[in-house]
Amino acid sequence: MVTTAERLTYATAQAARVAFYGAHYLVARVIARDAFAEIDLERHSFPSLAATLRGMRLLFEKDLANAEAGLYPLPIDFAQELRRARGSLQYLADIPRVAARRRRNGRNELREAAGGLPRYYRQNFHYQTDGYLSANSARLYDFQVEALFSGTADAMRRRAWVPVARFLEGRDHKRTVLLDIGAGTGGFLSFMKTAAPDLKLIALDLSEPYLERAKKRLAKWHNVRFLAAAAEKIPVDAASVDAAISIYLFHELPPSVRIRAAREIARVLKPRGIFVLAETIQYGDLPDCDGLIATFPGLLHEPYYESFARQDLATLFAPAGLKLIETDIAYLTKISVFRKERKSIGTQGRRSTRARVGKNKARQE
Repeated sequence: MVTTAERLTYATAQAARVAFYGAHYLVARVIARDAFAEIDLERHSFPSLAATLRGMRLLFEKDLANAEAGLYPLPIDFAQELRRARGSLQYLADIPRVAARRRRNGRNELREAAGGLPRYYRQNFHYQTDGYLSANSARLYDFQVEALFSGTADAMRRRAWVPVARFLEGRDHKRTVLLDIGAGTGGFLSFMKTAAPDLKLIALDLSEPYLERAKKRLAKWHNVRFLAAAAEKIPVDAASVDAAISIYLFHELPPSVRIRAAREIARVLKPRGIFVLAETIQYGDLPDCDGLIATFPGLLHEPYYESFARQDLATLFAPAGLKLIETDIAYLTKISVFRKERKSIGTQGRRSTRARVGKNKARQE
């Protein structure tokens, strides 16, 4: 039961977060004002300040309601907030470097330095220093994301837990495996462990420095396995995962890689297992925000964002045997829930191939 005092504490904490991270976002805008000056305001629609604040308010109201419903603990952790806030000076010091990198189009500084990783991954996403490939980048990442979304990122991520919590009802958590694809620094993994301590987790990410930070973050928890691997090559047995989740990853994958990742997710899921995709809103989800979607890739290097923003998600995942069953808009994030409809897409593919070979042979005979 959430008390009135706890509700007030929650509201105060979220307002403070928005003010704190929103101020950092404004500083970043001032330093990178030349980039924002290039935006054609006549061509693009943007939400008003009133609409933006209303969207934030609705996000936090739903977040509090979910906690009151017992879907997860009330998200108030002042110690954690203070630890993250200490990244302010490092974030502010890095903004001029990011702005300079954008002006010189320094998007491929890691192309030669990160051999062995997929080519699409070896670049400076967001024009950020070191891309995703250093301990310094890992230390900055959570602060950068919160500043980008003015303190709403954690609340948007928590909405992705809601369909998982419902899926887990009546299940033995100690025998249930959840795969986090693109787990990053482990922020959401830590939240999941707080909500369901006995759940078995697999954290998968291509960045070893980010996974190292995740390991430290989750050191006190048991039943967490860490894998340095790509979403399109998941080193996990077929039909061994009850549920999978991916947050803010698919818009950073090339279109062909998204297809392969969808197949891999279907392969590792058990029949009737679910996959929860928490991603950026797409064109048409919130028409007033279409301008944000159109201008975002240029402001912060996101080479595959535009194609993702136009991607039909049901069509992307259906051929792999994943059926879209639910969607939810959480401010600037869309949560899409898919259910595995077939036993093994890989097996079906082999059967289809054998069938075609058999038919061709019959024709030849």
